[in-house]
Amino acid sequence: MSSEAYGGDATDAWLVQASRQLDEPSGDIARLIANLGDSLPRLRRPGRDLATDDPLVRVNDRVLKKLLATVVRTSVGRLVVHVELVGDDAELTGVSIGLIARYRDDLPHSAGLVRDHVAQILAQTLGADATEQARGHIHVRWQDVYTREWLT
Repeated sequence: MSSEAYGGDATDAWLVQASRQLDEPSGDIARLIANLGDSLPRLRRPGRDLATDDPLVRVNDRVLKKLLATVVRTSVGRLVVHVELVGDDAELTGVSIGLIARYRDDLPHSAGLVRDHVAQILAQTLGADATEQARGHIHVRWQDVYTREWLT
């Protein structure tokens, strides 16, 4: 095999040739690869700490997401399927929340209730100053109960 076929780089040509000569992994290795691949979706990133009004206190974003989902579900009575905290590093600049809509729901009214609850939880959890920008940028999205398509 000539290295000209790979841009003149002898290392690339050698790697391609070597990979063609490799056998399929043995049974044990194949099972290990399969087990790792199956478990990857369950791995979670560590949460990020969010800034609060008290510089000595930090709140983990995963805790805040769970709190928002729980409060919104119990207060509005709709399943929360998406919570995204927008911002860089520890600063929170917005929140996006997605819920399942039901037939005949008054979506504008319900979205207003969701925004009110989210703003209240943000202020109570992180503080009014730390969440001032985020409380002004709460985006509510609705998903159809049957098709699971996002409504526009």
